[in-house]
Amino acid sequence: MAVANLKQRAHPAPVRATASGKEAVRDSIGPLIARQRIMVVVGAGGVGKTTMAAAMAVRAARCGRRVACLTIDPARRLADRLGIADNLPEDRIKDVTEILGDEVFPGGRLWFGMLDPKRTFDGMVRRRASSPAVARRILSNRIYRYLSSSLSGIQEYMALEALCELERRTEIELIVLDTPPTANAIDFFTAPRRMAEALDGKLLRILRRAYEGPGRVGVSLLGRSASTLVKGISRITGAELLEEMMGFIDAVSDLFGGLAEQARQAEEVLRGHDVTFCLVTSPEKATLEEARELRQEMTKLGLRVDAVLFNRTHWPLVDAPPFTLEPEVRREMERLNARWNRALEAERGDVEAIARTWTELEAVVRIPLIPDNVDRVIALDRMGQHL
Repeated sequence: MAVANLKQRAHPAPVRATASGKEAVRDSIGPLIARQRIMVVVGAGGVGKTTMAAAMAVRAARCGRRVACLTIDPARRLADRLGIADNLPEDRIKDVTEILGDEVFPGGRLWFGMLDPKRTFDGMVRRRASSPAVARRILSNRIYRYLSSSLSGIQEYMALEALCELERRTEIELIVLDTPPTANAIDFFTAPRRMAEALDGKLLRILRRAYEGPGRVGVSLLGRSASTLVKGISRITGAELLEEMMGFIDAVSDLFGGLAEQARQAEEVLRGHDVTFCLVTSPEKATLEEARELRQEMTKLGLRVDAVLFNRTHWPLVDAPPFTLEPEVRREMERLNARWNRALEAERGDVEAIARTWTELEAVVRIPLIPDNVDRVIALDRMGQHL
């Protein structure tokens, strides 16, 4: 870091959200991490969401909680941050404590999972199928294999399926969920509803009528009624397609009959009183505007942002460099320090404006600029201390 003499002092007194006596907005999410069951990390791409999620999970585990951290980002960044990329399992969350040792998380525990949508879908089929034979029929069907990897919303819905599965595990006290960037975040929150509409009984009834009705109209009607279903599977044609389609319909009719109910339950989990949404942003104006828009969209869906994390801020304030430096060096340090402090003051206004006007917030936190190589548990824990 180029600046000199960082003042190691606490954050200033937090800004009150309103002038009507409402409790002051905290400058720490520690109380939220200590009491909540689920922490959902949202925000634009490139603001450090993945690092924040990892730091949050590591800090909670090192403070004694049993924590599961799940990312639906297809990249392996979170695994790299934790230093366990080479030890990831293929079909379940991994106990990081087993890899790093119990002494790393005294009294706590940390699990990590990186979502594979298809594996999660396959697991759901095995759990809900009426018998192992029915599950095998579904999993071997080529139309199912296409749907399980290509249907719009499948990744987001499977993430919520995985979240609900973790939520039922009593040995886990806290779940930290890293979500897609803002562009896909709303898709994530509406995925249960969209998946239910795509795979509920109505679609299956349309397809069944197409193949069992008078004259068995088959492929031509299918092309008009449910073209999105067979887009991308053009290699299956004619009678072979009819056979595959009927096999798919027969196998999944009962399986997906209750999908709407499952979608409703997933939405209820997200709206639970023990769920906190943490919005990560940076001081840049464009990113702040994107954060405001995301909050508005979430509000429309009945989801409340409880904390805002300002990442990569110019914090803390820096003093004048010591007089013992060479004059030329001291002048350069003064110039750098002045630029740093000006940026800090500019950012302070944005932080205070959000704390003052977003009246639902419990916490607004500034996280300072840190080196880019935050990739191990101890470094993530130090970042977690800022949270």
